[in-house]
Amino acid sequence: MATVLDLSLLQSFDVIFPVLLVFAIVFAVLQKTKALGESLQINAIVAVTIAFMVLLSDTLVSVLNFMVPWFTVIIIFFILILLIFQIFGATDSDVRGALSDKTLQWTLIGVGIVLLVASLGTVLGQSFTDAAFEGDGNVTISEDGGVAQKDFMGSARATLFHPKVMGLVIIFLIAIFAVAFLSGG
Repeated sequence: MATVLDLSLLQSFDVIFPVLLVFAIVFAVLQKTKALGESLQINAIVAVTIAFMVLLSDTLVSVLNFMVPWFTVIIIFFILILLIFQIFGATDSDVRGALSDKTLQWTLIGVGIVLLVASLGTVLGQSFTDAAFEGDGNVTISEDGGVAQKDFMGSARATLFHPKVMGLVIIFLIAIFAVAFLSGG
């Protein structure tokens, strides 16, 4: 059935978007750093070459197709937070001061690493699970209560929400807040 907002045609172009993204990022970095000189043509040729090399790896295209929408949502959220702060009276110098804060920078780096690991897990996880089970469809329950399943997402969910892992997360959070409060930060 045809709808007004039918985006299924865009799935045919899911290979082109990562290539354009890689081209834009590589070209911008080469122009900004002047690593290969100031020649626009040389930087463009190198950027096009690297962008087309992305096409050689289906895994890389899939990882980029998973990561880009999440980074877009995070950037939009970040911009909206900045706008809310400015509505309530924050000046541009306040925003620059907050952006130079190391805690915020490390938080953004941490979010990026989590997105990278999540995208690699989503794209490559099931292939690792299939290799581990080698065609065996059984669920393995170890003596210590760990659960391994044929489905990667099921295994990941069971691992993340296992009582031992949740207890470790709570202990880490308590330790982080204890260090923050004791150090006066």
